[in-house]
Amino acid sequence: MAQPVSSLRRAVPDDAPVIAAHRAQMFTDMGDLTPEEAQAQVDLWTGWLRGVLASGDYVGFVAEETGRPLGSAGLMFHPKAPTTDEPATVRAYVLNVYVAPQRRRQGLAEALMRAVLAEVQARGLRSVSLHASAQGRAIYERLGFAEVAHPELRLTLGDAL
Repeated sequence: MAQPVSSLRRAVPDDAPVIAAHRAQMFTDMGDLTPEEAQAQVDLWTGWLRGVLASGDYVGFVAEETGRPLGSAGLMFHPKAPTTDEPATVRAYVLNVYVAPQRRRQGLAEALMRAVLAEVQARGLRSVSLHASAQGRAIYERLGFAEVAHPELRLTLGDAL
């Protein structure tokens, strides 16, 4: 049975260490980084998160129970050219969605995502994107996210030149 969340609140710059730790665990859980590789990034991510939370370039949400962080999710806004289909000049991107293992499958990730989606709507944006992990895919699809055909080519400079 789902346990209630004591609070779901907007992140502040002082939450940067918690969100960075969640990000490290997220990449470890997905198998993208070893625990050591992830831990080596935490200070870098903490500094970056402090700055983007303070500037508003990153909007985050933290779920807590009796003051203990259980999960978090973030949203970034990137500049883009307006189109007739999407006149906004920014693109919303979801990242860093994480829930502690003992609280998974209890609705916490969905609550975090609903807070993120409310922020997107409050800004008048029509769409939002994310890269889904295998673990998170079902929840995103349940919320209405769908795979799109958007081929991307990428060049890592130095490798090809």
